[in-house]
This record gives sequence, structure tokens and C-alpha cells, in this order.
Amino acid sequence: MKKLFNLLVFLSFIFLFIYLVRQDFIIPELPHPIWLIPSMLLLFAGFYISTVSWRVALSTHNLNISGRNALISHGQSIFSKYIPGKIWVILGRASYISKSKKELKNTSFISFKEQIIYTWVGFIISAIPTFIFYGIHWLSLILLAMIFIITLFLFIPPVHNLAMKSIHRIIRREFDVPVIPFRKSLPMIMATSLIWLCWTLAFYFFIRTFSEQVTPIMAFAFPLSVCFGLIAILLPGGLGLREGIIIGYLVLAGMDVETATTISFLNRLAFITGEGFIFLLALVSRLLTKPSIKSNT
Repeated sequence: MKKLFNLLVFLSFIFLFIYLVRQDFIIPELPHPIWLIPSMLLLFAGFYISTVSWRVALSTHNLNISGRNALISHGQSIFSKYIPGKIWVILGRASYISKSKKELKNTSFISFKEQIIYTWVGFIISAIPTFIFYGIHWLSLILLAMIFIITLFLFIPPVHNLAMKSIHRIIRREFDVPVIPFRKSLPMIMATSLIWLCWTLAFYFFIRTFSEQVTPIMAFAFPLSVCFGLIAILLPGGLGLREGIIIGYLVLAGMDVETATTISFLNRLAFITGEGFIFLLALVSRLLTKPSIKSNT
């Protein structure tokens, strides 16, 4: 499975390069650059915690790996999100810790479930301030619908089974995602919540580098944009969609279009920097020591 992992790492860099070439990032002068320090520190902390969350997800399913292997498998496959099709995000880190196709199937399911819970928690975090700030608005209603659908799919067996039967009929392939007992998923919920806390605060400090006229409600544009980017199957890394949601949210929150647009696109660049951080950290860890994968199934 290591060959598949290395191939995904190589392809992810190709698609990341294509994306960066197609973008036109203009770095403006930052009015309040001091806020960039806590923003980047929290961003990096969130990426590191994401490796811990991956390890927690595996441990919850009785598959124990070292923190080093969690870092390497998650960190070195981080750019696979830029390959069209979300399957590579799920498959990339799972392939590194799997020794056989049977084990890969199991770890891919775990990876998929952790991604769903991560998205679900992000929607919940975004929903509360969105409803308080916007009330009954189309954005609020879509958000509520997504939370309701994902909650039923994750934790209600009859709804889950019906959804799986429908998926089988559509794709005509063997595809199984076991229902997740809410109590058993609590460690994953707590771990992913900590990621969102770091990244939401990071975004708040990031927008403060551009203006002091910032309200806390604006920070929730980030989790909202990331969650919709995750469910956009055809857009690699949520490209374009995330930026559009951030711009629209910030404008509705009272920011001018020009500033919101600048923040949106530069935040993508900052996020790629965070991805680069966790990738390099994983690469150094892989080069310095030869990881040994020990799993208890």
C-alpha cells in the first residue's frame, strides 16, 4: 500500500501546482501585521491536532498506531485534496497504514467517518452564530438542513440503512459505511471540535490584520466555507466555492467587497502554508526515523 501512498503524494503536488499557477495572488500591505502571528500559530496548531484526530479515530475503532505514523500518514497526504474527487483525501492517509486491501478497506471507512464527523461539527459550529446573526435566511436554512441530514445519516440506524440502500442502487457497487454510535463517536467529536476552535480563532486574527472593524461573528465564515468545500465533490480542495462563501458571508456581515475578496483569497494562501507546515513536519519525521506500524484489531 506504500506505493499507492507515494503515488498520491506525487499526484497531489502536480494538482496543487496547477492550482497555484491558475491563481493570481496579490499580496497587499497588511495594515495590522501583528495579528498575523497568533493567526499562523493557531493555524499550525489546528493542522497538528488534525493528525491527533486521525489517530483518535483509528483508536476508537481498535486500530492503534503511533503518533509518528499518524503524523506521517495524515501530513504527507494532505495535498491529495487538490486531486479532483474527495476519495483521495480519504484513501491517502488510509493507504499508508494499511498492509493489505482488506485493511485498506477498513481504514478507509474510518477515514471517511472521521471526515463526516469533522464536517458535521463544523456545520454545527457555524449554525449557531449564523442563526443569531441572520435569522431565517437561505444560508441558515441550508445549514440547518445539512446538519439534520448528516445527523440522521450518522446516528439513526433506520435512516442510515435506507440511505445506504439508495447509494447501492445508484452506484451499483459494494459500498458500506457502518452507523456510528453517538457515544462511541464522542472522542472524534471532541478532537475535531478542537481543530475547528483553533482554525476559527486563526481566521478571526487573520481578518484583523486587514481591519480593526471586525466582529467575532465574521470568524465563522471560515468553518462554513470549509464544510461546503468538503461536500463539493467535483471541486478539488473546495476551490472557488470556499472563497465565494467567505466573500458573501463577510459582505453580509458588513465588510466591503474589496476587503472581503482580498481576505478570502489570501486566506487560501495562508491555509496552503499551513498544509505545507504539516507536510514538512511529516516528511522530516519520516526521514529521521523508520516508522513501524503496529495495529491491534
